[in-house]
Amino acid sequence: MASIASNTGNIQSTKILHYVYDPLCGWCYGIAPLIEAVSNAFPNSIKLHGGGLFTPARAVTGGQSWKEHVTPIDERISQLSGQVFSHAYRDTLGNTEMVLNSLLPISAILVAEIMGKQDVYLLKALQEAYYLDGLNISDKDTLLFIVKKLGFDIEQFASLLSEIGETQIKQHLSQTQQLMTQVNGRGFPTLFIEDNQGYHLISVEKYLGDTKRWQQFIKENL
Repeated sequence: MASIASNTGNIQSTKILHYVYDPLCGWCYGIAPLIEAVSNAFPNSIKLHGGGLFTPARAVTGGQSWKEHVTPIDERISQLSGQVFSHAYRDTLGNTEMVLNSLLPISAILVAEIMGKQDVYLLKALQEAYYLDGLNISDKDTLLFIVKKLGFDIEQFASLLSEIGETQIKQHLSQTQQLMTQVNGRGFPTLFIEDNQGYHLISVEKYLGDTKRWQQFIKENL
């Protein structure tokens, strides 16, 4: 692992695995089994940071050209990780009415963190809804349908979601970008461990499709 000194000035007595993700990032879906393994073994030692792959300024609309661009990437991810990209998802890529925007699902994951540290759980569910069920998780009605199906208190969830404004989500993305710069992260996913010596960047690509070796690494380092 590459090490970078932390400039927080705080003594970190407990190690934390920081995960810079985007809910619409195929490579993040590729490492979902690795994140689940960490969450199961060390549920209080993982911190999510939404990245904002697609924003209103960088929104992407589905269509044939988008489908042709993404499909070979998805096939590569599936080959390396064993993760399944369903036919329903592939069909969704060609939908010209689908606009990808990461801000809504990231906001929802922030709400899930507030509601009892269920952010990792919701991220996994949203990834499966998108990549397996072919649902548009950038659509608010669809997202709330998924959340309700998962058993969240939908009234509380919707209320908290409505309180996350543009300023708050931009601040979250800005903080994520600052962390990425500090640890020399390059895109999504970026994972690093924080301890009292600083930040330690992880070459997570080495563990794609090898959950057993990843679990051993986490056991030794977290």
